[in-house]
Amino acid sequence: MSGRRVDGDHRAFLDATMPYLDAVYRIARHAAADPCAVDDLVQETYLRAFTHFGQHRGENTRAWLAAICLNVARSDARGRRRWPVEVPEDETGELAGDADEVPEQALAALDRAAIEAALSRLPEVQRWCILLMDVAGYTAAETAHILDCPRGTVLARVHRGRRRLARMLAGCRVDDTLDGSAGGEEVDRGPA
Repeated sequence: MSGRRVDGDHRAFLDATMPYLDAVYRIARHAAADPCAVDDLVQETYLRAFTHFGQHRGENTRAWLAAICLNVARSDARGRRRWPVEVPEDETGELAGDADEVPEQALAALDRAAIEAALSRLPEVQRWCILLMDVAGYTAAETAHILDCPRGTVLARVHRGRRRLARMLAGCRVDDTLDGSAGGEEVDRGPA
């Protein structure tokens, strides 16, 4: 392969993906288990995207990158479950993020740490739908494409997640059966 071809592919990749770097970074900030891992997650997302750029149809690059970021984060989480890392009790980390990323003005007055803690307690499927739609600004259709599920399912998960999140932030006890499921997991009730 000639150097000119590689340079052209590299330029095409950068032209197609760099406008979405901030969007990928926002998703990574919420997906990374550790604030120090955000840059690594973004880097791995772009590395995998570059590796598979020839397979990308070019339809919705922003959603394609978000799906890659989500998959990398899930893979990393599976790896952490297999190889847990002990953290000394005296080590505390600050939550990553700026308060200006929360879309609702009502949430702006709440403590950022309380919001992050409440989000982390949501079932994973609800948390991802809320993060993608409310924080990263994806549409329901884009979120459905990223998560590979029907649009109605996304809307139902967002509704349940927002309700659960609101109750947690209001200080109400949220039991595992709040949305009709056991163990905090979502029950599939068919098409939503």
